[in-house]
Amino acid sequence: MDVDGTLTDAKETIHPMDAALLQDFPTGIQPVLTTGRSLVGARAVLRHNGLFQDGPLPLPGVFMNGGAAYLPGEVLREKHIISKQTLGALLGLTKLFSQTAFTFFSLERVFLVNPNPFARHISQIHYLEATEVDPEGIPEEVVKIMILDQNHNTLAEIKQLAAGLPIEGAYSLPYAFEINPPGITKANTLVSLLITMGLDDLPVYTVGDAENDLSLFMTSVMSFAPSSAHPVVLTAADHIIPREKDGLLRPILELMAEIV
Repeated sequence: MDVDGTLTDAKETIHPMDAALLQDFPTGIQPVLTTGRSLVGARAVLRHNGLFQDGPLPLPGVFMNGGAAYLPGEVLREKHIISKQTLGALLGLTKLFSQTAFTFFSLERVFLVNPNPFARHISQIHYLEATEVDPEGIPEEVVKIMILDQNHNTLAEIKQLAAGLPIEGAYSLPYAFEINPPGITKANTLVSLLITMGLDDLPVYTVGDAENDLSLFMTSVMSFAPSSAHPVVLTAADHIIPREKDGLLRPILELMAEIV
């Protein structure tokens, strides 16, 4: 399950029924977080909603759009770093687009280049806790880059310029274009994680709301989207869930039970 825009609403709030289920999932079903957030960011939003307040997260997860995967208990299973050459080229774009904010994710920290009021607001509401730095302050090991701009044409121009680089790119929000190493998607890293956990022979059900979730839909026997999802995701999903009444997870579990 995706987190932002899927498990949480626009105010980063998890429906009470979903919160209850996350702490007591039905036997035989393994929930897996599949999010663009880092582990640190996912933990922050879950704790903001009163979940898993003490100790490491008990859920396995795919983070930063597949850039990292953790077993239950926050045990790092794999990470995928953007190459030095590609990172250098993308850092060059921060100078060419000096009015556009670029966020660089390492495993534990987020760095913000070209900070502006919009980017600071996004950092605050999404619990990114980004450190503002010059391009020279970016570490060598970057797992994901998220480019933030309210002007979709600017993001489209950056996407086009980056298209010649060996990257995997997708929109996570209308104002956020995200970049990972080539071939690194939520789906590919999820498959690897499930193999490690010995769960790769079981059916997978997926739920997401944005372009970066579409790869998950291709791996699943049934896909779901909240009714607030991006139009292209609503078209791709097998089922659309209005979560306002009963949350997201209970309706999904009921639909899963119908085909078991």
